Amino acid sequence: MLVGKEGFCDFHSIQEAVDALERLPSGKAETLYILAGIYDEAVRIYRSDLTIRGIGQVEITNNRYARQKDETGEEQGTFATPTLFLGGSRLVLENLTLSNTAGQGTEIGQALAVYAHCDETVFRNCILKGHQDTLFTGPLPPANKQGGAFGGIPLKERHNHYRQLYTHCYIEGTVDFIFGGATAYFEHCEIRSLRHYNDGPGYITAGSTPPGQPYGYLFKDCYLTAAPNVDEVYLGRPWRGYAKTEMVNCLMGGHIHPCGWDNWEEPANEETVRYREYGLAKNDPLRKQRVGWAILPDMGEEAPGKEQVFAGTDFWKV
Repeated sequence: MLVGKEGFCDFHSIQEAVDALERLPSGKAETLYILAGIYDEAVRIYRSDLTIRGIGQVEITNNRYARQKDETGEEQGTFATPTLFLGGSRLVLENLTLSNTAGQGTEIGQALAVYAHCDETVFRNCILKGHQDTLFTGPLPPANKQGGAFGGIPLKERHNHYRQLYTHCYIEGTVDFIFGGATAYFEHCEIRSLRHYNDGPGYITAGSTPPGQPYGYLFKDCYLTAAPNVDEVYLGRPWRGYAKTEMVNCLMGGHIHPCGWDNWEEPANEETVRYREYGLAKNDPLRKQRVGWAILPDMGEEAPGKEQVFAGTDFWKV
């Protein structure tokens, strides 16, 4: 199927094309091509076995935000805001820009560009743009911190695993802008920190890795950059107490705080998280500056590769 503004296209909106695909029998792999252009729409995809491929410069954009009122007059919350929601398995997304343009501030709150409630999914050459909570990688924790439900987009399927590969992507944001419970592997990606509206500290990751899950986030050969006048950015903090995040031979700008990691004002998290950072030379002064509860393997110690992180599946080879 082909989406675009031209008369010969099958559909002029992405959601119309997705709805048509979801009416087709499941199990057969389908490909959706999108011609260059800006598509101002919020897209929900529940289908599995789907490739979405942008041709030229394709941007899907929307501006929903957590503090925005829903039809009942209540704030709609974080998980109702994504520009793109993915709920299936065996998905490939290529050459897409996915933006939430709501901005930032106390009147905005969180605003998702991508809600990746999906398994065996590959993002290749994609750009994800937002501020707070740009990319959420499912699953959600069992309950919010007040013990209640999260709300937001209805979930039609719960997966046994949430495994995702991000390769040659660009992801930007301010606070917790890569967060969630998935096993997600980022390779050769630029991770760019933007200025927080009140010049407060930034946090790249906020993992909520479920207890017992072997891996959470792993960043391999990534480039951690920042907009001008951005400093005091932490590699991560735990949204939930068993967060796992690993940095493997990543190049980091001077905006990264020497401590590296933050405990989210909860010292008990230091006993349960696993924050591991490969590639610091033995004489690198950062070894003494990083928090004492981070794991800093010796140079030459082998980091887990995709075969180990994604044991039992080869979706990442597509």
